[in-house]
Amino acid sequence: MFISFARLQIYFVIALLLIVVVYPLYLFGSVMGLDGFDLRRVGGDFYQFLLASRMAVAGQAAQLYDFGWFYDEVQRNVAGGSGFYAWVHPPSLLVFLVPLSGLTYLQAYSLWMGMGALLSFSVAFSRKAPIRAFTFFIFAPATLVNLFYGQFGMLAGGFLYGGLRLLDRHPAWAGVLLGCVSIKPELFMLIPIILIAHRSIIALCACVATVAFLVDASAVFFGSGLWWIYLDTVPSLLATVMDQGEGSFLYLIPSAFGAMRALGFSATAGYLVQLPFTVLAFVVVFWLFMREREPIARNLAVTLCVLLATPFLFLWDYAVLSPALYLYATRTGLFDDDADSPFVAPLLLFAVYLLPIVNIALAAHGFPVGPIFTALALAAVLTRMVGIDQMQVSVGDEPEEGDNSLSDEREKDEGLGTT
Repeated sequence: MFISFARLQIYFVIALLLIVVVYPLYLFGSVMGLDGFDLRRVGGDFYQFLLASRMAVAGQAAQLYDFGWFYDEVQRNVAGGSGFYAWVHPPSLLVFLVPLSGLTYLQAYSLWMGMGALLSFSVAFSRKAPIRAFTFFIFAPATLVNLFYGQFGMLAGGFLYGGLRLLDRHPAWAGVLLGCVSIKPELFMLIPIILIAHRSIIALCACVATVAFLVDASAVFFGSGLWWIYLDTVPSLLATVMDQGEGSFLYLIPSAFGAMRALGFSATAGYLVQLPFTVLAFVVVFWLFMREREPIARNLAVTLCVLLATPFLFLWDYAVLSPALYLYATRTGLFDDDADSPFVAPLLLFAVYLLPIVNIALAAHGFPVGPIFTALALAAVLTRMVGIDQMQVSVGDEPEEGDNSLSDEREKDEGLGTT
């Protein structure tokens, strides 16, 4: 039995209907009885980012970390505001938010989401991809989740995959892009290990310089004590939220920690279960860079490790997977109707692709599958890589042919999306 992404095109039709029909109807229905349509309902959490940009420009960035004031302000300004609102992002994120401060809500939302989508798509662009591959990328569940919540997972995904893709050929630019991932600390925790394992001094130095620049810029423009306020307040708040969070909030956390909390276990049990996944991610990353490997498969595996490593993971963070999975599916023929692929591997990859929209429903019914799907997808990619390694070893008597094949893989990867 065989399967390909092309045989699952019905999902894209459903996604299109969700975007152009269901979501507008939901927005219209949610404002019935009000005086008019409130654009602040579009994007969910995005008002936090717009408020932060305006506070930063007004010289009041420190007030963002006054959680009582911030919560009341968001509730007061978002029509029908509900849920938990707190500014837990590092001051370096404000450097990217400043351009939004003078725009209207819809303008700022469009620019913010468009910038993330454009970057994410640019770093994964392939001239050789069939047209249906573009629908795979545009209608990815992670993309829809980011649009619905107004989050910036696509922007972080563009920085992460762009850095990974340039790591071999342009280490300096790779370090700059990977340094920008620090605006999402939960996704940045594995970046230093990746650069050390890759043994690229240039990329490591560029990454450190970029992080230092963002820290210094945010301190100079938004207040020299802002980072001390952040370090003094945010870690304790996150610990409290993760310990006391309940209900649908936990269904948004697809990490091993989030799965344990969704099942009703304590935060301590969650961290204990998370630890093996984090250690596994560290070990796999080192293994991936022990020798030269197929870049696209390696980068997909690294991205899956980044998602597995952190307990503070949310569904919109899976947008970092879209560029890597897009190129991997293009290279391995998963978009082809006659793809000669085993049933299990493509199914696992499609499962993790759908995860941002299925995890909530499954977790609510006692099946938080996030870490399981992600780990199994990683196993599928690693199994293919091991098979390629063994095949290269088996033709050891013909070194020139093996070397040329690896070179061809690298040239194809470097040629994709270049101008």
